[in-house]
Amino acid sequence: NHTLLIHKSGRECPIDDSAAPITDEDGNVSGCVLIFRDVTEQRRIERDRASQLLAARFLPAIVESSDDAIISKSPDGVIQSWNAGAQRLFGYTAEQAIGRHISLVIPPDRLAEEDHIITNLKAGHRIEHFETERLGADGRRILVSLTISPIKDDTRTVVGAVEIARD
Repeated sequence: NHTLLIHKSGRECPIDDSAAPITDEDGNVSGCVLIFRDVTEQRRIERDRASQLLAARFLPAIVESSDDAIISKSPDGVIQSWNAGAQRLFGYTAEQAIGRHISLVIPPDRLAEEDHIITNLKAGHRIEHFETERLGADGRRILVSLTISPIKDDTRTVVGAVEIARD
C-alpha cells in the first residue's frame, strides 16, 4: 500500500503497515497491535529503477528515429548495430550490415583512416566531426561528418565504439 506517516515537522514518511487484533480468552477484540516499517529508501530505489527503465525504453527509440546514421561496432570494426538512419544514408539494411566489418562502407582508398580511428578508439579517445567519404550500397561516394566515441565497460576497458555519420 502507499501509507504515509506525517511527522510533526510536516515531513511525510512512507511506511508499510500491518495490524493484528488483541483478543481476550473469549475471543473479544480489546485492541490491536500496529506495526509500521519505514520504507523511504525502498521507495527511492523503486523510483530510481522506474526512471532507469523509462530511460532504457527511450534510448532505442531515440537512436532508431535519428536522421543520422548511428552504428555500433566492436573494437576490431565489426558492425554490431545499424539504425534506420544508417539504412537511409548507406542503403544497406541492418540484416545486410550487422556482423560485417565497417569497411563495408569505406572506400578502398580510405581504409587507412579506419586503422587510425581504431587506434584512437582503443586508446579511449573520441573523434569529433571528422570529414571524410563513405560508400553507399550502390557504390556512390557520400561526404560525411563522423563522430566516433569509445564504449567502455565498468573497468574503463574499450569494448566497442559508436559511430555517428551525418551526410
